[in-house]
Amino acid sequence: MILALDAATSAVVAGIADPDGTVLSERKLPGGRGDVLPGMVSSLLEELSLPPESIGSVLCGVGPGSFTGIRIALSFAHGFAFRRGLPLGGVSTLAAALSNPSFPTDRPRVVLLDALRGEAYVRRLEPGEAAATGADLRLPLERLGEFLTDDPIAIAEGKPDFLASLPDGWMPLSRFVSAAGILAMRKAAGEGLPNYLRASAPEELRGR
Repeated sequence: MILALDAATSAVVAGIADPDGTVLSERKLPGGRGDVLPGMVSSLLEELSLPPESIGSVLCGVGPGSFTGIRIALSFAHGFAFRRGLPLGGVSTLAAALSNPSFPTDRPRVVLLDALRGEAYVRRLEPGEAAATGADLRLPLERLGEFLTDDPIAIAEGKPDFLASLPDGWMPLSRFVSAAGILAMRKAAGEGLPNYLRASAPEELRGR
């Protein structure tokens, strides 16, 4: 069995899938924090009548997104995997969202996540392009228009002023955070290391 989880956005998600990647059960908590993951995983195992030893690998979203959420999710994932000697893979949170099975693939797709400080995390896919072929970018807000051409399906999350600056028709990113999306990226999984795309504010101040 595969355990998939992510807490880099405003929606914390955990799911258990069979070895083929088919999700057997999932828990998602919009507006939650990463510290709910242990309880979510315990609930999933109980629902499926599975012991923790039935998990054979772990996949975790590594960001970009909330520094705190990324750290909590990866700490839990590393602890769960280390205790049982399991392989742990990390996948892009943005790519996983764009890999949600509900997305049509015949249109451009773009995810926009408020990075604060006048910046955004962005990932765009062209029609038919697999999420694994894209790249996570950190860009100034002035450049977002470059990624919103050709009427893409846009999902976004951020402060009210950030969202107000986007064209009409975008959908909440939290709707597309899913265990299925994480599992769709499993063949492209890398190391379970955080993908912050930049230093935190305290780290940036120390570097001056």
